[in-house]
Amino acid sequence: MRSLGTSCATLPRTTGRPSLASRLLTILELLETWLTRRRQRLDLAELDDRLLADIGLTRADVARETAKPFWQP
Repeated sequence: MRSLGTSCATLPRTTGRPSLASRLLTILELLETWLTRRRQRLDLAELDDRLLADIGLTRADVARETAKPFWQP
């Protein structure tokens, strides 16, 4: 059987950087977080005053929260 002539010394070495798959997963998780946050803020805006009072929020609190961009916690 013939050797391919590749030894461990000639194989590419990892540089400690995250892999492409890891980067894509991180991006997808971030997008999911943003979409969830947006959906929660839209749901909060739909609550009536009685439900807001039950959870200790005012319309001003809701307005402040829903005015935030989706990427801002």
